[in-house]
Amino acid sequence: MSAPRVVNLTHLGWGLAIPVLFLSTVGLATIRATDRGIAEQTTSASVPQIERNWLSRTYHAIGPLTARQALYFITGIGLLFLSLWPSYQRIGRFAYLLYGIVIVLLLLLVLDRYIDLPGVPVRRYTRRWIQLGGVFTLQPSEFMKPVLVLALARYLRFRSSYRRWRGLIPPFLFTLLPMVLILFQPDLGTLLMLLPVLFIMLFVAGARLRHLLTIVLFGCATLPAFYFYGMADYQKKRIQVLFKQSVADERWHMNEGYQLRQSKIALGTGGLTGQGYGQGVFVRYDLLPDEHNDFIFAIIGNQWGLIGGTLVILAYGIIVLCGLEVVTVTNDPFGRLLAIGVIVMIVVQALINIGMTIGLAPITGMTLPFVSAGGSSLWANFLGLGLLVNVAQRRPMLIANPPFEHRDD
Repeated sequence: MSAPRVVNLTHLGWGLAIPVLFLSTVGLATIRATDRGIAEQTTSASVPQIERNWLSRTYHAIGPLTARQALYFITGIGLLFLSLWPSYQRIGRFAYLLYGIVIVLLLLLVLDRYIDLPGVPVRRYTRRWIQLGGVFTLQPSEFMKPVLVLALARYLRFRSSYRRWRGLIPPFLFTLLPMVLILFQPDLGTLLMLLPVLFIMLFVAGARLRHLLTIVLFGCATLPAFYFYGMADYQKKRIQVLFKQSVADERWHMNEGYQLRQSKIALGTGGLTGQGYGQGVFVRYDLLPDEHNDFIFAIIGNQWGLIGGTLVILAYGIIVLCGLEVVTVTNDPFGRLLAIGVIVMIVVQALINIGMTIGLAPITGMTLPFVSAGGSSLWANFLGLGLLVNVAQRRPMLIANPPFEHRDD
């Protein structure tokens, strides 16, 4: 049965849309609260001319960072509806092309290490962004997440070769190639994202569990070598923070362990109901680095307490439950893999971010989906959500065996 060509607003998937709108609203409100200190630090010399003209009209109203995030949010909604217009099966025809485009963008960032390319800013000794005009920046590694899901779902949909060792090579190459390129930026957070997406999609597709567990054990055995020879010194310090956070050395807590210590204090002082919106010393005096992006969950807990943090976690839980409902009722193998890949993409990112905020995961520069400041992250997550809703809208009948059931099970 052919898929409809128009967006069916009556089956938009409100179980997915409502928690996402809630998370985005909480994110914008929290960014607005923290935008007071950031706005004061913004100088005309550090902002391009085009952006200064735009910021001058919105600075006194909501602040530059909030205005920029609101613009990313509005355009992200547009990208969501754009991804709903064609059927996900039609989008899947361009999966490899989109994958190739993002790979080329990642290669440009690697090339900038050796040739100074225009439009590639260096921030904190990393090359992750491509400047688009004076307002927008593009982070290719963020878009690799939904694109990789799309490419893997396209490859795995009608195959069974991945049930043998040799058949696992192509999907792993699909994933390891962008991982190597992202390592040059470097962006450890995205590296932690891609492998869980691959393993869960392979498991849902029917790959043998013993094969996957063997690979996981082998990967764990190589972690010490990667730590000593594949990580920069500042990345090693971030790993060390995870294991040294309970030490009594005050000097260490004021240096390497400062960010995590401040995050835990912000969460702890929030109590049950929080300090109040825009209140508290952490918001007023900018005591937590990266409070508007990587550590925004700590500010949410500080302002709205345990109740606010729990509501944010529940919103992600609703997204997971609604997404799993889409997976279970979708007979099309491509749609099922696409849906589960998007769910893993969102939930793993949320788990890593919240985990590093409370000291259960290393600090990796991972944003909180739909909440943290960051245009590329917001766009990529909205594109992923659009693909998930697209699958929910279009569930074609499949006159064949149930997907991913193999005779050698």
